[in-house]
Amino acid sequence: MDIHVKEVVNGWKEFILSNNIIEISILNYGGIITKLSTPDRNGNTENIVWTFQDYHDYEKNSLYLGALIGRVSGRIPDGRFKINQQAYQLEQNEGTSHLHGGSDGFHQILWDTQIKKNESAAELQLTTKDIASSGGYPGCLNVTITYRLTSDNEFSIHYHAVPDTATILSLTNHTYFNLTGNMKNSVYQHHITMPSSTILELDNSLLPTGHLLNVTDTALDFRSGALLGEGLKSLPDIKQLALAGGYDHYFVFENEKSNIDVYEQASGRTLSIETNQPGMVMYTANQGTQGYVLADGTFPAHYGVCFETANTPSALYQDSLPTMIIQAGELYNKTTTFRFGIN
Repeated sequence: MDIHVKEVVNGWKEFILSNNIIEISILNYGGIITKLSTPDRNGNTENIVWTFQDYHDYEKNSLYLGALIGRVSGRIPDGRFKINQQAYQLEQNEGTSHLHGGSDGFHQILWDTQIKKNESAAELQLTTKDIASSGGYPGCLNVTITYRLTSDNEFSIHYHAVPDTATILSLTNHTYFNLTGNMKNSVYQHHITMPSSTILELDNSLLPTGHLLNVTDTALDFRSGALLGEGLKSLPDIKQLALAGGYDHYFVFENEKSNIDVYEQASGRTLSIETNQPGMVMYTANQGTQGYVLADGTFPAHYGVCFETANTPSALYQDSLPTMIIQAGELYNKTTTFRFGIN
C-alpha cells in the first residue's frame, strides 16, 4: 500500500492511493476523486471515472465531477425546510431549487487532510468545520470523510459528522463511472443489479413529487439485473426516463445494508457497491460533458453513470422515508464501499 502527494493548481494537493492493482487520485479541494485506474480482464489498466483534462475546471465544476456533496445531496424545492416548526431558507442555486449543498457546498471547500498507511490499507482523512448559517443551514457541523483503499481492492468512503444544533444532512460522492475504461464506449452495456422495488416519481422539473412508484415490469426494475441500454434506448416511450433524458431517479432500498452490482462485459470489470444509506440516485450523465473537456475528450449523453448513495430531500416532506434531520450531538455515520474485480 502506498500514498503519494503532489502539488497541482491553486496550491491544491492531490493524494494518490495505490495497492499495485488499483490507483485512486483525490484532491484536498472538494474531496474530488480525479482518477481511478483498474485492470480489465486482459490486464490493461485504464481510468474508469471521468477526469477533467484541465484541473482548473474542478473549481467551477458544475458537473460536480468526483466531488463530495453536502450538507445535503439532491434538490430541495424552493430551498425551504423546517425543523421543529422553525423555517429555514437555503440558497436557490438551480432555478428555484437548492442543489447539492449550494454554491459553497462541500464540493468547493479546501479540506484539512491527514494520511495513514500500513501493509493492508492506505487512508486519506478529510476534515472541516462547517460554520453556522453556511449556505443557510442551521448550526455548526464537524465533518470527517475517510477515503480508504485496501489490499483486497476495496475502496470505502466513510462519512462522519456531528452538529451542535439540529440540522439536515445527507452526504454523498458524485463520481461518474465508466467501466469500459478510458471512455471507450457508452454505459449501455453496464449491467446493473440492485434491491429496489420503488423509486421516487419525478415531475417535469425533475423534482421528486414525493410519490413512490413501483418499478415492477418497467425499465426501472433492476432487482433481477438489467442493462442500462435497455432503458436508455427506449427513452421516448418511458415517461419517467423521457423527463430526465435517462436515469436520474432515487431508488429506495429495502434493507439497512444494500448491495448494487455492476458488470461491463467487454472489459470484464465488475463493481460491487455496499452501503448503509437508505437509497441511491442513479444518474446516467444525461446532458453529456456539457462542453467540458475530459482527459479523453468531450462526450454526449450516457457515457457515465453516478451511484449517489444517500438519503433524499423528499424525506423532508414524506413521512414514509427515513428522516434526514440529525439532532445536536448526534453522530451521522454512513459508509459506502466499492469493490473492484474482473469476471
